[in-house]
Amino acid sequence: MGELRERLSFRWEAAQLRFSRRRFGSWILLNLVAVVLLSALIVFYVERKSNPAIDGYFDALYMVFITIATVGYGDIAPITTVGRAVIIITLILGIGALSGFITLMATKRAEKAKRRYSGLEEKTESRGHIVVCGWNSRGKFVIDRLKDELKNERSLVIVLCDLEESPIDDEKVFFMRGNPASENDLRRVNVAEARGVILLADESQGGSSRDVDARTVLTALTIHDINPEVNMTAEVLEPENTHHLQLAGVSEILDTNSFLGNLIARSALHYGLIDTVSSMVTREAGARIYTVPAGDMAGLTRAEAESRLMKELGAQLLAIATAGGLRPREDDYRLEDGDFLTIISEKRPPGSGK
Repeated sequence: MGELRERLSFRWEAAQLRFSRRRFGSWILLNLVAVVLLSALIVFYVERKSNPAIDGYFDALYMVFITIATVGYGDIAPITTVGRAVIIITLILGIGALSGFITLMATKRAEKAKRRYSGLEEKTESRGHIVVCGWNSRGKFVIDRLKDELKNERSLVIVLCDLEESPIDDEKVFFMRGNPASENDLRRVNVAEARGVILLADESQGGSSRDVDARTVLTALTIHDINPEVNMTAEVLEPENTHHLQLAGVSEILDTNSFLGNLIARSALHYGLIDTVSSMVTREAGARIYTVPAGDMAGLTRAEAESRLMKELGAQLLAIATAGGLRPREDDYRLEDGDFLTIISEKRPPGSGK
């Protein structure tokens, strides 16, 4: 009960603070408007008979406004003693009110920017966005690639992790500080209406690889409970935890250590494999991977086939699949009937597979 009272008291005080700030800003603005309108009315009343430059109330209002704005064009000026006195008082009160209002607005904007950079925004109403949960040294590359893939779409990228400041300085990436395994924090990023979720191995909180995987599994379970239909891609450090992520509803799982180890080992036997895989995953946004039969290119060397593909389709040749296996980098190999070419192209080539 005591904890509930403290929580309610905190929320009440926070609400009062927000209301008082808004009321103070409105009060300053109201006073500024009142000073301008009243001063213009007095100036019009005392100047209209003796000042040929003031034909109506709008002329007086114009003179007061440019006086407060410190523009001072000089086309309209008071000529009576009362008019000049009113302008002096207006200048003192108006500049004070205007400066106070501008300062308050600038402070609010600075606080909002600080809250955004610190990830303290209450929630987002975004839909169809990508949520990145957790953070590690590979996170920046993930975000850069996501931005490249989504540059022609209106999809927001939201990073949810428990860091004091945003791990990436980019206006197109929204950072929210919180625990990715927390249901409340996941609802703050509106994971219920997210397009997809990426679960990074969250190494920001320390612990062994088993602890990191445990947090990833817990996060996946919580997300699956909120949004069973969302596509989740997860990074796992220990291969034995892959099964747990599958049970948690993760559709795509990358065993980082095993994948990299196998890739490096195989590249020693099939030189060029790393370049091939790198080309596949770092391809330009909009380009796709296709498999095409050698066809009339049979008899050409890899280098000749690559040149022809680039000239005719603007496509990049990744690898050649033969009956004897994959040939990622053998420029002197001659294509044979039955061989298939794996290419990257923005246009679908004739006779291609997916």
